[in-house]
Amino acid sequence: MNHLAHLFLAEPTTESLIGNLSGDFVKGPLGDRFPPAIAAGIRHHRRVDAFTDAHAEVAAFRRVLVPEHGHYARVIADMFFDHFLAADFERWGGEPLDDFLARSYGLIDRQADQLPGRLSWLYPRIRDEQWLQSYASIEGIHLALTNISFRLSRRPHLETATRHLIDSRAELERHFRAFFPDVVELR
Repeated sequence: MNHLAHLFLAEPTTESLIGNLSGDFVKGPLGDRFPPAIAAGIRHHRRVDAFTDAHAEVAAFRRVLVPEHGHYARVIADMFFDHFLAADFERWGGEPLDDFLARSYGLIDRQADQLPGRLSWLYPRIRDEQWLQSYASIEGIHLALTNISFRLSRRPHLETATRHLIDSRAELERHFRAFFPDVVELR
């Protein structure tokens, strides 16, 4: 769900970007289904997810969300991580978000035919509809969570969580800032 963070944490190569973006769309053993450099990106995505799930600051971040959103707190937290990253991208990335994404998309576009399954259909929408840029705003996160809710069988109304980006913003951002430098070191 946190596509921006995974792109940011990838190596600046076509294969690494594709692999890291593909991680949420590829299940099970990789075997020889992918070229080695794309498989390495998928494995990196999985390491980042495992590291994130075990981090104390992420657990504290999710505890803010769990009382109202239960096990969906993980999905919401991933989206909020992308929000905090997008909203302050120059701090983390040293360049404007639009520049980073233009370069990343340019690299991915070279081998977009390597995108697995559903991502091959979704990627042009992510790029052309500027999903990742929209995550910088609360409204963009609200829309993204609304769309995710429609895809889930229970229709959980995840978008109601965006109130935490106002009501609990200082606490959530503090946890994000304590966690994110640690995950950046996994690069």
